[in-house]
Amino acid sequence: MEELKNVVSAPFKKNLAVSLPEKDFEFSLAFDLKWFSPKTASEVKARALEAGLLSLKDGIITPCFDVDSVRLPHAFKPPENFLELHGKPGKSGKPGNASRHREEISFEQVLDFISADAGINKQRLVSEINSMQERLSYLVDIRIVALIVAKNFGCRIEGVHEKVSRAVLGSSDYA
Repeated sequence: MEELKNVVSAPFKKNLAVSLPEKDFEFSLAFDLKWFSPKTASEVKARALEAGLLSLKDGIITPCFDVDSVRLPHAFKPPENFLELHGKPGKSGKPGNASRHREEISFEQVLDFISADAGINKQRLVSEINSMQERLSYLVDIRIVALIVAKNFGCRIEGVHEKVSRAVLGSSDYA
């Protein structure tokens, strides 16, 4: 996962951008950095979306982690068999399975996102989340409580809001 984070952070670092159009992200991986073929760059993007490292809304890709905290080793280049090392999406590699997998987001993933975005250590976040969860009598999914706490800390939750909505409610239409 760390290597995937390194790879997906590179286009944002290279372009000094906080978000990129979907095609620009793929173009950067394939042509600017010359790491992958266009088809492989698209697959890398799909894997990063599934892993919760990127969010995609209206054709714009935004990282779900602090890109500035990623330190790429000098002359970093992913191995040629990069996608093989990171497995296939879903059990059969079919888009249907990848879509279902993409809807799941764990509490740990939400916590990682908030910690990176707000710059707050996880222990403090968990303490705040547990306190709010107790005040809410444990009636609200912990991932939703985490997003509420994140907003209280001024965190931009757009990157995970839709994923949490889909995971908890089954649809983002309720958000």
